[in-house]
Amino acid sequence: MEQHDLSKIQKLQEKGKSDKIIKYLSSSDDTVVVAALEALSRIKDEDSVNSIAHMIDNPDPKIRVEAAKALGSIGTEYAKTYLLHRLNAEQDETVKAAIKEALHTLAEHH
Repeated sequence: MEQHDLSKIQKLQEKGKSDKIIKYLSSSDDTVVVAALEALSRIKDEDSVNSIAHMIDNPDPKIRVEAAKALGSIGTEYAKTYLLHRLNAEQDETVKAAIKEALHTLAEHH
């Protein structure tokens, strides 16, 4: 099933259908969620950015790391503000490192 979802996400990304990709963020499969985050970070519309920002509060540290990376690659002021806000609240060192790296990526783009 997972491979099917991943190829579907890929096709939706090519068409820029962020609304349909966002539904995959609630998947119980981490791989699918990560693929959806990556696809949304490439589409970069407002819904995509908002959905990724929402995922940085996910209970799973792995998902928070991926959400931070996705926000870093989007590179908007909103993404930066959200990352900074999350950095102060984040307790997990791995996630903190990913947020710092994402902020570094953001700084390089501007």
